[in-house]
Amino acid sequence: MFSVLLITNFLLDSSHCDRCCAINLRKLPSYKLNRIGARSDETIISRKIVHNLYECKKFAASRKALAFNFGLNINLNGSTIRNHLRNEASKRNLCQALQCPEIYNSSSLIRDKNYRYYSMYPNYINSGGGTIVCVPEAGLFILSDNNLNYTQAQMFCQKLNGSLAHVISEERMNGLAKYLSHKIPRYVGLSNNDDEKIWKNSFGEPLLCFEYRAWGTREPSNSRGCVAILTSSSNSHVTPFWRIFNLELQESLVLCLEN
Repeated sequence: MFSVLLITNFLLDSSHCDRCCAINLRKLPSYKLNRIGARSDETIISRKIVHNLYECKKFAASRKALAFNFGLNINLNGSTIRNHLRNEASKRNLCQALQCPEIYNSSSLIRDKNYRYYSMYPNYINSGGGTIVCVPEAGLFILSDNNLNYTQAQMFCQKLNGSLAHVISEERMNGLAKYLSHKIPRYVGLSNNDDEKIWKNSFGEPLLCFEYRAWGTREPSNSRGCVAILTSSSNSHVTPFWRIFNLELQESLVLCLEN
């Protein structure tokens, strides 16, 4: 049995460079206003006094935050600036970069009239009947018990407004490791099944554009197929790795992420 991984697809601007160059030109994550008069109590990974909302968005993206709180007229100890100090020179806008966004019905939002809560994700996420988990710096993943082959898994994730996971990075593989198994492979967005005959992720980005590799022992065992991830354990250390499987013969459980 298998599972499937899906992750956020950032748009590319590749009009003036090749496919590898375009990978470095992805736009900043798209944060959207989710709630006015509230702040999230999710873990704060970093904070900064900023001049405006744009600066806060840029700061959150640089910290790979999946959401942020934007506080208006906040002083260093968190209280509101007094009325007689409301001139431009005294205003302090506080940006709090959050490790994870609100997931279940905004349960950790706190009412606070001086804050606005922004997230890369909507207030409601269709989990397809699965379980939503947060992998810091990577995104929200949905674990589903549906048994599907690779093509069906792609379609399933697309219906949830996502795509199979881009896992060509050490931080993503390590972040996902605790959700993986040494017995149950999980499909990811890495395959070689079209006329180009090269390994590509779900966004059409060639594997050769990345330095990171996580092939398991004796892999790649085939020049065609799709990749699933498993784990191996040694001295209590869990190591995730890639393994090649046939595109249509195996069925899988599913792990997806909202775009």
